Amino acid sequence: MSGPAANGEMRSVTSIDAAGRAPKGSSPAGSGRTAGRFRLGVPRLGTLNVGFAFVFIGLMILLAITADWIPGLAKPDVGWGDFHATPTLDLNGLLGADTLGHSIVSRIIYGARISLVIAIVPTLVAMTIGLALGMIAGYYRGSVERVVDLYANSIASMPPLLLLLAIIAATGASLWTMVLAMSFLQSGQYARATKGAVISHAGREYVLAARALGASDVRILIQEILPNLVPTLTAIVPPSMAILIVVEGSLSFLGYGIPPPAPSWGGMIASSTDVLQLFPYLLIGPILAIVLTVYSLNTIGDYMSARINVREGQL
Repeated sequence: MSGPAANGEMRSVTSIDAAGRAPKGSSPAGSGRTAGRFRLGVPRLGTLNVGFAFVFIGLMILLAITADWIPGLAKPDVGWGDFHATPTLDLNGLLGADTLGHSIVSRIIYGARISLVIAIVPTLVAMTIGLALGMIAGYYRGSVERVVDLYANSIASMPPLLLLLAIIAATGASLWTMVLAMSFLQSGQYARATKGAVISHAGREYVLAARALGASDVRILIQEILPNLVPTLTAIVPPSMAILIVVEGSLSFLGYGIPPPAPSWGGMIASSTDVLQLFPYLLIGPILAIVLTVYSLNTIGDYMSARINVREGQL
């Protein structure tokens, strides 16, 4: 073959080196690596909202744990100053004092402990129950799946706030009553999410290989499938924790939450409504605490969900 066409073909062939790579600065059309880079862009932690979310949640956890050792911080149930005093640059007076003279900053920091317990403990209990039910249902299917689906759908059909109000009205308001009730109400969503993830993993090669090698069902579920469920659960947990904080704040605002004098963000808002017209700044602290905490948890959940979508796209 000769002529311009042959010379053109010779140039296109020699543009690929001996190792089969295109020269630097060029990329073959439809390159998987290039297309994948545009299609599967990983969210960066350096983005402003995600970075703020992680820093804020970390700061709230740190303050809640070390509240007793913060120099000069007043106790949340001890009178600190005059209610009519305007906010000052002092740590305790930064947001003023409530109607009983308690430092609002102190009650916000100590109230973070209540919010952490409400967010973490029910989540762990519900996730444990949901994992067990969802893994069994997704792996064995059949009648077991139908029973678990009935359980999860029954819980999902219940109005959570009304059910919590009924339980607390019948048993009395306490922290552990709320924890147990919230754990029950959250377990259904973890069972559904786990069941779907197990179904998607049960037919993959590593599970089939383990079964062919004679591994028991328990070993396959715990050692093979369970580690691959962690990313999915990681994306579910932060938004679920945010919902629990909102529910606790709503119950405390209605008078069915954590009983005083224990500090609670929702209770702080409720106690300030009678003097809201004269002292509106009393609401700034607890409202900002709830809003920023919920925003940060939802942002972290979105970030983790995006990371999981990238991971699944690369499998």
